[in-house]
Amino acid sequence: MKISKRLQAIDSLVTKSYQHIWDCCCDHGQLGMTLLQRGVAGQLHFVDIVPSIMMQLRRALKQQFPVQQQWRVHTLDVLDLPLDEVAPEQPQLIIIAGVGGEQTLSMVEHLLAKFCGHNLEFLLCPLRHQYKLRAALQKLPLALHNEILIKENKWYYEIIHLRKSSNVYPVASNPIHARGSLMWDNATELQHDYLQQTIGHYQRMLKNSQASITEHSAIQQTLSAYLELQQSLNS
Repeated sequence: MKISKRLQAIDSLVTKSYQHIWDCCCDHGQLGMTLLQRGVAGQLHFVDIVPSIMMQLRRALKQQFPVQQQWRVHTLDVLDLPLDEVAPEQPQLIIIAGVGGEQTLSMVEHLLAKFCGHNLEFLLCPLRHQYKLRAALQKLPLALHNEILIKENKWYYEIIHLRKSSNVYPVASNPIHARGSLMWDNATELQHDYLQQTIGHYQRMLKNSQASITEHSAIQQTLSAYLELQQSLNS
């Protein structure tokens, strides 16, 4: 199955098998089908709130993957995921891609609070508000496992793999950074171009005279963080 570069990148970060993988906001299910073909999930859960899309997806899955124990289709909100159907100690991977940073954060916060005793991992690919999302994720019991930066057509995507913190995988040893960390290692033209574009974005925001004092301060803080990163990469 031919999938987009963004979905290929998300797929590449799934480097081990899970008993349960939840492909949230799955749309037409291309990512989940790719993971099924790789055999990295005991059961792949396709989740979306649009009934017509899920009916079409169910038909496609029955044709391509006739062993229905391999997959389930859920027409529901991500906030209503039945994660408690799985034993708490079993690791579950929850993929949330294609939605904004604020909505992504709301989903992660809700699931962590509702299933605080479960072994959860998150693979996130937000469409915007990455800095704000990361800054909020720092306050949650999550540790960074991996992250990458890619570009597809003219759009850049940050893909972040997080694990619930534990004695084996503590936050202190694997912190989340608001501006990112691992994705800047061995920076190439891709990283430098993205960083310059991001800096330009926040510089333009600072010129917005309608911003409140609080908003102006937050923008300045974000811009300063990226300028500091740029200086570090150029040194």
